Amino acid sequence: MTIRNESRATPQAALRLIDKPLMLLVLLIMALPAGLRAETAYVTDMLQLELYDNEALSGAPVRKLRSGDQLEILERSTRKARVKLDNGETGWVKSLYIVTTEPARTRANKLEAEVEALQSQVAKLGEQLAAEQQRLQDIESNKSGAVGQLRAAQAELEELRSSNALLGDRIATYRGSVPLSWTFAGMVLALVAGGFGAWFWMDSRSRARHGGYRVY
Repeated sequence: MTIRNESRATPQAALRLIDKPLMLLVLLIMALPAGLRAETAYVTDMLQLELYDNEALSGAPVRKLRSGDQLEILERSTRKARVKLDNGETGWVKSLYIVTTEPARTRANKLEAEVEALQSQVAKLGEQLAAEQQRLQDIESNKSGAVGQLRAAQAELEELRSSNALLGDRIATYRGSVPLSWTFAGMVLALVAGGFGAWFWMDSRSRARHGGYRVY
């Protein structure tokens, strides 16, 4: 009888030896801090998930979560999970309607927002490029006008230099001659002197003919 009892007790003892490590593992997992055991999840597509303040999921919900809202899983079972929102609020939801990957609709909305932002940025860059091109055209136009003015000034300077050279040659040619103003003054004086001499000669002749009297 003793031998039979020992043979029957042996599987039970072996089972107890196997259960102890499993129980220790479960206790270790439960003892981990909530931050280490937390898992990120999202509300699944096309759904408004109700958040409750009690584990029984009874009563009026405290909040309605929309598809794509990010949650932090604190506890989870087959039908319910305790979650934490971004604002720090905690509650209970049905675990069937939460997923660990971001929903396709949410990703699509984010991509659309990124595309719109990129398009806006491209439009702004296009406006800046057009403004820079216009400024470059203005600079080129001003440059062309400045070049034209410079060429005109250079031509005028060359003309002035040529006129100055001709004037210098004339001055060099007539440097030893009497100035024209002096010549004109001499001619005027000669005419005046000639007229006075002719009058004096005629006056002398008239007096000689008339016995010293002036007769005209």
